[in-house]
Amino acid sequence: MSASLRRVAPSDILPGWIEVADRCFIGRHQPYDVNSAVIVGGEGVLVVDTRASLTQGRELAEQVRRLSSLPVSVVVNTHSHFDHWFGNGAFPDVPLVGHESLLTDLAAATERGKREYPADDVASTDPVPVDTTFSSVWASELGDRYVEVVHLGRGHTAGDVLVRVPDADLVCAGDLIESSGPPSYGVDCYPLEWGATLQQVSSLIGTGTVVVPGHGPPVDKAFVLEQRLDIVDVGEQIRALTHARVPVGDALAQGQWPFPAEGLHDAVRRGYEHTTD
Repeated sequence: MSASLRRVAPSDILPGWIEVADRCFIGRHQPYDVNSAVIVGGEGVLVVDTRASLTQGRELAEQVRRLSSLPVSVVVNTHSHFDHWFGNGAFPDVPLVGHESLLTDLAAATERGKREYPADDVASTDPVPVDTTFSSVWASELGDRYVEVVHLGRGHTAGDVLVRVPDADLVCAGDLIESSGPPSYGVDCYPLEWGATLQQVSSLIGTGTVVVPGHGPPVDKAFVLEQRLDIVDVGEQIRALTHARVPVGDALAQGQWPFPAEGLHDAVRRGYEHTTD
């Protein structure tokens, strides 16, 4: 993370939250080390990602009430993975916004989340899916503040979106960017497209922009560009291995990967699938 990243002192309103830009609060939650954002406008509040269960969502809703007395006007889910939206039910009668691909992807994501965490409160949650979808751009007015939700392409999933707060120079990037560890390549990733999507993301980020990843502390444009180069490298190596007719079972061992190889099994498998589509 570059030293140029603007920092704001931790909020004395609520422990565990920091104000990273004017009236823009970030909470980093365990388990799963997932970030939620609270964007406060003159007339309402926008919440980005609701955590991994109804119980956790209710904890988040109480924290939002302590951060602002204004009503929650909008909830945005940055993508389909359970740890970012299973808490939606804690925000009744509020528009739940996400990319249109979530209408088909949430069922599989729900099944995976419940299967992988059967003893957690994840399994007991009856998740509430998005009810307001878009293809490219969706916007909301919060009184004195305009917030834009943008889909720039596939990468971590099919439906990754950014939440932009132009007046605060803030971007919430979901899991297109991660700073707590390497980017997560899962069973629904798009490794050959992710780098191009991040190129589009970087075009919306200035040198002073605060970028909030899905997991980990806020970062800046330099971090995004560096991670993009590594993600492009993964995609290019997968393409080269397929063109060289290296069997998919041998590809992981033959690459010179910028991230630990044990986290790239799905990246290689998906990349091979997509080059033959």
